[in-house]
Amino acid sequence: MSGITTRRAFTVDEFLKLDQIHFFGPEERLELIDGEIRAMSPINPRHAAIVGDLVTFFHGQLGKDWLVRGQTPIRLQNDSLPQADVCILKAKADRYSKAHPTAKETALVIEVADTSIYTDLGRKKEMYATAGIPEYWVFDLGENILECFRNPQDGVYQNHSRLQAKDCAKSTALGTEVPLAEFLSPA
Repeated sequence: MSGITTRRAFTVDEFLKLDQIHFFGPEERLELIDGEIRAMSPINPRHAAIVGDLVTFFHGQLGKDWLVRGQTPIRLQNDSLPQADVCILKAKADRYSKAHPTAKETALVIEVADTSIYTDLGRKKEMYATAGIPEYWVFDLGENILECFRNPQDGVYQNHSRLQAKDCAKSTALGTEVPLAEFLSPA
């Protein structure tokens, strides 16, 4: 008998169907990346607080043209449905109740990373750039910095900046500024 191991890739629709039939446990935090169902890291208190604070901040800053979501999936391709910590989406009358938002409907994705930093600055960054999401930010809690990526072309973000708590992040896609001292500990 052969020792060949095969893997089966899932589509977004199959992944969602498995969820609908309660195949996964209610406590499981999962996302679909490149057809592979992946467990997500637990959310620690600092991570949860920053995500909540970012959602509250953007709600107060942005008008009715935008919808701010925390812990939301984005449909990137037929085989990827990552769960982003914060998404700023174009407003829709149905508030995305009929389908998950796509990259074309997404202006900014924010990840808050402690244990997930390698994935967030690796495969997820590549996926978001390939999908054409205009801006991608990663709050690196280990380094206490914000990594900002902009201007995706041919699957690569062309602009990258590293900001500290004393800095202000500027979103060109949204036309707003974010004082990072509200979200990062002072150095």
